[in-house]
Amino acid sequence: MRPPSPEWLVARGLNKNNLVAVHVGDCWAVARSSRCVGVSRAQALDALRQQVPACTHCRADTALGYME
Repeated sequence: MRPPSPEWLVARGLNKNNLVAVHVGDCWAVARSSRCVGVSRAQALDALRQQVPACTHCRADTALGYME
C-alpha cells in the first residue's frame, strides 16, 4: 500500500535550502519532482510568511486561506 499523498508541498531549488514555491498536494504543475517535499499546513503557511511564492497554477495561498 502506498502512503497517502501529502496535502501541501514545497518545491526546493538546486540548493536544498532555497525554497521555490508552495503547492497544494495534488498540483499538476509539480509532476512529482524529487525536489518537492511534503509539509504540514503549518509549515506551508510559515513558508508563505517567509515570502516563498505560491504556485500560480494551484494557488496554494488561496487554498490555505493566507492573506498578506
